[in-house]
Amino acid sequence: MKKLIATLLLFSCTGLFAQVVETGHARASLIADTSFSEEYFYVGIKLEMDNGWHTYWKNPGDSGGPFTVQWIHEMDIILENVSWPTPEIIPYDPLITYGYKNEVIFPFKVFKNLNADLNILEAKLEFLICSDICIPESASLVIDLANLAPSEELTKTVNSLPNKVLPIELQVLKKSLVVNFAYDKPINEAYIFIETEDVVKYLPSHSISKLDQENYAIELPIENNTFQAIRGILVIDGNSYLIEGLNNSEQSDSLSLWQAILFAFLGGLILNLMPCVFPVISLKVMSFLKLADSNPKLVRIHALSFSGGVLVTFLVVATILLVLKATGELVGWGFQLQSPEIVGSLAILMVMIGFILLTDININFGNLFQTQSAFQTTGLTNSFWTGALAVVVASPCTAPFMGAALGFAILQPGFTSILVFVVLAVGFALPYLALSWKPHLISVLPKPGAWMEVLKKFFAFPMFATSIWLLWVFEQQTADSDLIILLALCLLASFGVWVFSQTSRIASYVGAIFVLSAFFLIGNIQKSSVSNDMATNQWSIQIETNLQEQNQAYLINFTAAWCITCQTNEKLVLGTEEVQSFLKQKNIQYIKADWTNRNSEIASALEKYERSGVPLYVFWKPGMNQSKILPAILRKKDILSL
Repeated sequence: MKKLIATLLLFSCTGLFAQVVETGHARASLIADTSFSEEYFYVGIKLEMDNGWHTYWKNPGDSGGPFTVQWIHEMDIILENVSWPTPEIIPYDPLITYGYKNEVIFPFKVFKNLNADLNILEAKLEFLICSDICIPESASLVIDLANLAPSEELTKTVNSLPNKVLPIELQVLKKSLVVNFAYDKPINEAYIFIETEDVVKYLPSHSISKLDQENYAIELPIENNTFQAIRGILVIDGNSYLIEGLNNSEQSDSLSLWQAILFAFLGGLILNLMPCVFPVISLKVMSFLKLADSNPKLVRIHALSFSGGVLVTFLVVATILLVLKATGELVGWGFQLQSPEIVGSLAILMVMIGFILLTDININFGNLFQTQSAFQTTGLTNSFWTGALAVVVASPCTAPFMGAALGFAILQPGFTSILVFVVLAVGFALPYLALSWKPHLISVLPKPGAWMEVLKKFFAFPMFATSIWLLWVFEQQTADSDLIILLALCLLASFGVWVFSQTSRIASYVGAIFVLSAFFLIGNIQKSSVSNDMATNQWSIQIETNLQEQNQAYLINFTAAWCITCQTNEKLVLGTEEVQSFLKQKNIQYIKADWTNRNSEIASALEKYERSGVPLYVFWKPGMNQSKILPAILRKKDILSL
């Protein structure tokens, strides 16, 4: 009797964990995998359909309709909208529909608090299933998330979802929509599934035109050319890519090449005034002051060397960005600071520079290589690498005009993109290029003297301040214990600099080993996801669509811990009681999209607004045809006038 009761209980629990409901022509069930992350997991609706029956994609095509689901739970979780798998073409002459045959799993991403207790999750499912006839069917599904083995089939579905974005350009003609894109392999067949209904006519296949070696176009017969943007899935020889493009005929504010060049130049100039660049620039100004009195001609040479470092580094960053974009990676301006290894290395470097400035240590590389010191004011290598370092530390900042120019550059072909980056570099280096042609401009500054030694030591403190900020960014990106490790490595590198400065060659070798060890050991860290405050509205790739469908006004703050402009705006504007009260009074949902660590969905959203970096502030309210982008440097009146 006990065995019988145990068996019945076992079957009862099994039914609760993975309940399968017969709906008539399909078997529906909930599956889940809670092992993805501490912050999120996936739940899937699984449909196993009878032979010859099918259900539909988000845009069903000429007929049909997508499923609907109502979730019921008492847990501290947020369920995103469904992540649609790539559909297939289901022709039913003369109609063309998009959907799924035989079996499909619809995954939902679920965010949870770290301490959330998972238990019973219910779903009220309604869907349309068709063969020669169409029948609406429904199911009430239940799953216990607390007692669950990871679902391999759900994991496989999630991993197969289209997640790489392929940049496209749209050309809207009278009777057709032309989709242009670049692809680095020969294409046999391709098809575009557009999410928005009634934009184009649905066809059983799409023809491809090869424009040149790597550029292709697909022309679709158009139904309605009043759309603002299209998004969907482009399937190329079995590989699926996310696409999104704006109707340029409707976008009067889209940048032209000459506007982008002007914005890049102005943005580069203003970037010199941003707080993240000041500590490095100040070192170069000091060296110019020293040279102006003894050898004015050297000012020109050093300014040109500094500008060369700026230009080369901008070109390297641009090349890396373009290569990563070509492989389908979603990256943007400041992407290097999404790596804790680089952030930690910069923190160590800033401590070392501050330590050198604050003391009388004289770094002499001659002990190692019998060459001129790279830290002496006559060393051109020093000027070049100072220019390179200025670009690296400038990456957390996005100056006015700069965001739009970079967003334009990232979406353009290689040469055009490189041109915009070159102009940005010229704007950034222009003050020092001006010094190279007119060295006598230095004469308006105070003459070198004892005050420069005091100023040199003063400049050590901006270096330490920058290092503290980098330590804070590093803490946001890694496990808690790694911050202590980084502080120890800063101490090790500083000790190495002191040992290196000694007169003996052996001491120089030992000091160099200490310094290199500090940079080498920074790689042994544990990366972690940035935690999100569940009291703040959770950002997701679908949140704008969802809120607009609900006629809910919103303000989205695309930000990152390493972005100084972002943090300044949050402290002085967005975080103030006045602004927070205004948003609450006007029922404007405030949403934060944190890009401190790499996040392909946030990168995709930035690209949608033709931006490649943060900050980005997006506002929408009922009655607006499209979202409004606020200035990169916010003022309270920018928010209070919404």
